[in-house]
Amino acid sequence: MIPTPKQARWLGVGICVAWGLVSGLVLVRATAQTEYALAANEARSLASSFDSTWNSRRTPVRTLEAAGRIVPVVRTMQRKIGRAADRIALEDRAIILPGGWQRLVSVPIKDADQWEIVGAVVLRARWWNGSAWGWGVIGFCVLVASLLVRRGMRRASADAGTSPLWLVTDTIAVFALGMTALALLARIHIANAATVLPAATQSTRFDPLVLALPDPGLVATEFAVVLLVAAAAIVLLAWVVSPRLPVGERREALTAWGFLAPSALHLALFTLGPLVFTAWLSLHDWDLLSTARPFVGLANYVTLGRDPLFWNALGNTAVYSLYVPVTMALALGAALVLNQPLRGVRVLRAIVFLPAVISYVAIAMVWQWLYHADYGLLNYVIRSLGGTGVDWLGNPGTALLAVMIVSAWVQVGYQMIVYLAGLQGIPAGLHEAARLDGASSWNRFRYVTLPLLRPVSLYLFITGIIWSFQVFALVYVMTEGGPVHATDVLVYQIYQNAWEFRRMGYASAMSWVLFAILVGLTAVQWRLLNKRVDHAA
Repeated sequence: MIPTPKQARWLGVGICVAWGLVSGLVLVRATAQTEYALAANEARSLASSFDSTWNSRRTPVRTLEAAGRIVPVVRTMQRKIGRAADRIALEDRAIILPGGWQRLVSVPIKDADQWEIVGAVVLRARWWNGSAWGWGVIGFCVLVASLLVRRGMRRASADAGTSPLWLVTDTIAVFALGMTALALLARIHIANAATVLPAATQSTRFDPLVLALPDPGLVATEFAVVLLVAAAAIVLLAWVVSPRLPVGERREALTAWGFLAPSALHLALFTLGPLVFTAWLSLHDWDLLSTARPFVGLANYVTLGRDPLFWNALGNTAVYSLYVPVTMALALGAALVLNQPLRGVRVLRAIVFLPAVISYVAIAMVWQWLYHADYGLLNYVIRSLGGTGVDWLGNPGTALLAVMIVSAWVQVGYQMIVYLAGLQGIPAGLHEAARLDGASSWNRFRYVTLPLLRPVSLYLFITGIIWSFQVFALVYVMTEGGPVHATDVLVYQIYQNAWEFRRMGYASAMSWVLFAILVGLTAVQWRLLNKRVDHAA
């Protein structure tokens, strides 16, 4: 149903109000997390000041709900918030207890041996503290944006010559200014709290009595996502009421986008979102064990260009990708054989295709046993024939070749099925006409089959190269990049830097370089190999 101009104006106001509420929730969550961290720090200082008579030498700034021995503290909390207070006597860490509109932060007091929980300090945390200015900004922006969006919707419903986007640009600009102000306020509030809290070192980061401050960068990212969604909703609404397109076309487009919305939302959340986040990550020195994550600009990319291990991994990956054309030739040969009316041909097809559906970890473990230098099946056969065993995975000269053989064995079944579908899609009349013209089997294959299989070959070659540059499981299980970095490939380097060396920013930069390489290779392959595909199709 397409809304009327009056309905569109009120819907635009509703979008502005929804933007304000969601922005406020993001702001309150950030300020509340900051307040919890401050309350936990104060409760910890108060807990350390209790003496043997359970008297404290400090007066808390926040409201003290309960303090002292564990039994009376638990009883007091149970009267106020219910059974959730049982956690005070069980969890050796700072915890947040819900209490209606209030939030209580509890820190345990331990005995002299730091072994048992003997008491607790419970302070009230004002989760709204620090968000007053933000709500003022939100209210002002919602008021201005509502006036502008009503005018924009009125003009969009009457103006057929102007793009709807330009008619709501001022509303989107108000949203952007409001988001910028909110992000700055949140950053200032978090920075002020950081001056009060102890330094964020590796030891305090994993201290159970410390609650972490929110990351200003992630808060800004959340604001940016809210801005994008609100802007998209405003533009869509202006487009819906615009008379530039006939009603039938607009209704058809809305129906199509309605069906696509779940998939588009999933794509935005789990593909585009992480993609943007890794780009932002690549510009920071991001250590998993440190809260200090400074902005370093392009320093990670500069370091990448000087890293010999990166260039070694890139070279290994390029050599590894050479198995793709070999696998395609084997798959085409298998498809030609299994396209014949043989007895049990379906079983043979299933056997050849089976490796493509088996777990890569299981495949790697089986081939690791086959390649074993002492009792592997391959060396057993070689020795039976009078040869000398080969240390397939332990020799830098053969390790990468051994992994390439496994990859070819895995991929040949999948590529055979695709080629088989392409062969069965070729009209039989073309081969019959070539046979009547006296063409031999080789000429029919060269001048009829191969040209018509160009689209299939192009698809398999491009996807095979992309897959080869993303190989990880086989290398991780079989060689772990060794020996002497002989099988160290790009994705394994990314994994090592991210999860073993904890250099998430550097690993993200490497991921973007890999992404750029794949895009470039795909574009070049498509340009060079797709010239005659359209004619073949």
